[in-house]
Amino acid sequence: MKLYSPEKIKNISIIGHAGSGKTSLAESMLFDAKVITRLGTITEGNTVSDYDPEEIKGRSVSERA
Repeated sequence: MKLYSPEKIKNISIIGHAGSGKTSLAESMLFDAKVITRLGTITEGNTVSDYDPEEIKGRSVSERA
């Protein structure tokens, strides 16, 4: 893993209601910045932010409603 100095680290927060596109926005920002080489999809559960099983489980429940 590449090491970064604290001066090079920037933290951002993406806030919004469920289903407002936070994951898609984050995925697009990472893709445009060339941090990732492909765009994942929420329906397939393969986005960069799909790493927490509880988050994925919660999303599938809300998508059914």
